Amino acid sequence: MFWKKRKSPEDQVKADMSAIVASLGPKWRMFCQQMPFKAEVPLWQRIEAFATPAIAGMLQNYPSTKAAPPGLLWMMIFTAILESKTHPAAEVNAAIATLEGKYAGG
Repeated sequence: MFWKKRKSPEDQVKADMSAIVASLGPKWRMFCQQMPFKAEVPLWQRIEAFATPAIAGMLQNYPSTKAAPPGLLWMMIFTAILESKTHPAAEVNAAIATLEGKYAGG
């Protein structure tokens, strides 16, 4: 009998990334529609609010993400938001830069 070689945790996260990003896009669009923010609330704060349940969902539904560095989880969120095209890329990139600055130390 032959056994399939198990993927390392890092390889499994990479394998799961496409599915994670694909699932986050619709969730982000729904979040934008159902969570009304005042116009003056910056996009980075909206993304930060979305990230809490998004990361919790990743950790629950994709066990491989438990071994992933936080930066990779954020990158999947950022990618899904950019691909959803709910906001101009320049606006999303500015929000990403703000969040990277805020969380770079931790």
